[in-house]
Amino acid sequence: MKRTAWAMLMMVISFLLGTIIAVGSLTSMGGRLDMARLTATPLSVSTVLVSCLDPPAILLEIAAIILLLTDSRQVGRAHHRLVWIATIFFVVWALANLVVFLPLAFLGMQRGSVSMVKAAQMVKAGAAVLQYSIPFLLAFSLTRRAPRVLLWLALALTVVGNLAVVTLPIAGIQLRAVQLSGQILYVPQFDVDYTAGPYPILLASGYMGGALYMLAYALVAWQTWKEVSIRAKQATQSVCTADAISAALRGRG
Repeated sequence: MKRTAWAMLMMVISFLLGTIIAVGSLTSMGGRLDMARLTATPLSVSTVLVSCLDPPAILLEIAAIILLLTDSRQVGRAHHRLVWIATIFFVVWALANLVVFLPLAFLGMQRGSVSMVKAAQMVKAGAAVLQYSIPFLLAFSLTRRAPRVLLWLALALTVVGNLAVVTLPIAGIQLRAVQLSGQILYVPQFDVDYTAGPYPILLASGYMGGALYMLAYALVAWQTWKEVSIRAKQATQSVCTADAISAALRGRG
């Protein structure tokens, strides 16, 4: 169970890094996503946050999944099955982004095809649903009562809020021709005001879902460490008792 406890802590840190990226990027852009402005300043706060914090956040999630897999049989069959489903979801999410989204988006940029670029964005959005559900699956069998309610709320709020925030701007994508290394590419252009329309509510929903995931995982981590500590004390007491009995028997002999 100690590996499960470490995995929970890793997921909490991963959630925290993701929150810093999201809030920091949104704040630095003044609540507006302007791709023309973003591409004009390669060393923007948003770019730096994503470049520096996103890789460790993903690596922590991968490490947590591996630890949970190695420890899942000790928890139970249902937990073992759910962790494997979460692992499959993670692999499918990664492949959808690397094998489908990136090549399709680049091909659309080469050809100047808005429909291909939009299709690539839809693939990315669809794969994101799998990513949102991975934390739910990893921790579900470890929770009871309040933490389990938090997981359900986190899943619902995250999917509704984040998915809408990702998909709504797709309809307004336009392409702008730029020349890079002698080659013309048609770069996607977004201009989304996150302070207007449904976006404030959707963003609040997504952030609340992430916060509830973090809280649920923190509770599970605390409970798991507590159980590990109790088991360690029981094991120590058993060893001490066995040693005492052995010493008594040797004394009688």
